[in-house]
Amino acid sequence: MWISKAAADQRAGRAGRTGPGHCYRMYSSSMYGRHMDSFALPEVLTRPLEDVVLAMKAMKISNVSEFPFPTPPGQDQLGAAVRLLANLGCVDTSRMEEHGGDGDITRLGAAVAKLPLGVRYGKMLLVAAEAGVLDYAIKMVAVLSEASPFVVHGQQIDEGGPKDAEEEDSEEEERDTNEKKKKTHKWSHRGGDVLAGVLAVGAYTFAGRGSGGISEKVACRKFCEKHGLHPVIMARIQKMRIHLARFAKARLSTAEGVAARTGGILSSMKPPNKAQEQLLCQAIASGLLDNVAMLAPLGSIPGEYSFSLRSAYISCSSTLTEPLLMDRNSVLYSRDPRRLPKWICYDSVLRKTTKDGTPVATLKNITPIDAVWLGILAKGSRLLKLGEPLPTPLPSYDAEEDVILCSVRTRFGSQGWEIPSVQSEMFSVLQSKDAKSSSHFLSDDSFRWFARYLLDGNVFDEFRDLSSMLNDDPALVTRQTPSTKVAMLVSELASAGVDSAAALRKHWSKDPKFLFAQIQRWVKPDSAAHVKSLWKDTVRKQVKIWKERRN
Repeated sequence: MWISKAAADQRAGRAGRTGPGHCYRMYSSSMYGRHMDSFALPEVLTRPLEDVVLAMKAMKISNVSEFPFPTPPGQDQLGAAVRLLANLGCVDTSRMEEHGGDGDITRLGAAVAKLPLGVRYGKMLLVAAEAGVLDYAIKMVAVLSEASPFVVHGQQIDEGGPKDAEEEDSEEEERDTNEKKKKTHKWSHRGGDVLAGVLAVGAYTFAGRGSGGISEKVACRKFCEKHGLHPVIMARIQKMRIHLARFAKARLSTAEGVAARTGGILSSMKPPNKAQEQLLCQAIASGLLDNVAMLAPLGSIPGEYSFSLRSAYISCSSTLTEPLLMDRNSVLYSRDPRRLPKWICYDSVLRKTTKDGTPVATLKNITPIDAVWLGILAKGSRLLKLGEPLPTPLPSYDAEEDVILCSVRTRFGSQGWEIPSVQSEMFSVLQSKDAKSSSHFLSDDSFRWFARYLLDGNVFDEFRDLSSMLNDDPALVTRQTPSTKVAMLVSELASAGVDSAAALRKHWSKDPKFLFAQIQRWVKPDSAAHVKSLWKDTVRKQVKIWKERRN
């Protein structure tokens, strides 16, 4: 993008600021006269607006599209920004028809809005800080903020696209490509391009040892020349890392790590272990949810192309319908589709043309991911669709969240890819349209399963031995077998809306005898006195907990 004429004239004026001077322009007068705009367009018309929209949402502006901007951006720009924020889970657009406007900011969005970073990078750092890998994530974001630091034969790596059909069958070129990869990627990493860059940044820092001055610059430059790294880009990445570390101390001081505690970086930092690598990959995926792609099944991409589709990916986004090809310079690249990861996320798409003029989309900064992660990382995202409840695995009680959970059919992206099921709050799931048509569950099943886990001793520790004093197995509650005592117990819980420990404590604070008559039907005669005493002690203790938490 060329500067404006006004900017060019302003820069020319600098040549004569303190005395006579000359301005030499690196473009022709024809370029100046024909192609440069008189003035630069306002930034609001030329840049992505997700950061601006999120800041406005944090200020409780419900309808950004009707805001009186001095220079109104296009509705397409605003719509794209809202969609991106909704895809990342920073804005909730599910109630737009009910409440109007263009979505409400979420808790995640409010946290991201407080960070002076782009939305994607801000979310990555928050997720990493929560996982205890903030120091590594700072290196990760610094790598993502710059071009690839890897070079080939003294040149920065080329923006690789696909080979045409004739080249693809050439064994000689296959050998050349493999040799080039060996020289390029001394930092190859199964965790993808970003983690390869993280390794390089760690080694680069260690080479300089934080000595400062000329000696550090010389040591770092020699290290880059020896190990296939671009010294200028590595220096910029290092500056960004130092800046992010200072920011971490100011904004993320409660997180674990050196950066959050001191605002500095370590000159000798061990590479992340396998568990930390997985957490970093998850953090990357959390900020690139709308940039997830799946290896295309054979025959799933319509149309004819001059290049092979065996290694092509398809995007989760409806705005990208073309086949996506992995960058040949990626550490994950292979011409054998069997060696490619099925699921990936990418930072950006580079569009090129082949020798015959066919447009090609190439993926940059690729990270392999596990489809199991998507259901968790995309919670609250517009991309995640939850369907009907599934009979297996069985519903469970989550003591930490104090809810009954059940598995639900889970789909991801505009393509509706089915991914491993996630667990969701059972009561909410059973209110959905999909659940009402299910033959596996009844509308009161969240209360049934709570009753079962209450009798099993999974809800309160005091009831741990209760099951041995019962005249029936607590599993009877969920077998849907006709039983009077089951019906009375479930009916009492359902009428009171009690399917959690918190709700039961609250009810006991008003009526300590609540549910005791129904429980008595389950107790063996010789254990009645003991159960009555146990019940009183448990109710007394739980009501005390409820009062303490309320205050």
